[in-house]
Amino acid sequence: MGDIGSGLVSGPAVIPARPDSTVHNAPPAYPVAAARRGEFGTVVLVVHIAPDGHASGVDVADSSGHDELDRAAREAVAKWQFRPAENNGLAVASSMVIDIHFNLTGKAR
Repeated sequence: MGDIGSGLVSGPAVIPARPDSTVHNAPPAYPVAAARRGEFGTVVLVVHIAPDGHASGVDVADSSGHDELDRAAREAVAKWQFRPAENNGLAVASSMVIDIHFNLTGKAR
């Protein structure tokens, strides 16, 4: 994964957002047609996380070079649950970077 950070909040009292390890955040499925075409690569996403821990938006910051892989990564991460960033003990909106790697072993990570 990419750098875990808090794009909207910063300071010594901030705990950055992170994927929620208490739930199963399913990795993106490798699109069958993309695998058949031999497409692979890394998608860098910026995930905007609401104070309740859901992804309020997911942007592709750096494309894999393949629209189908980018879409699969974006759609999967949009369903993930996160531990929101905290500022002085209060949940706040933030953003973080996540890298999704598609390789031809058939798995995304």
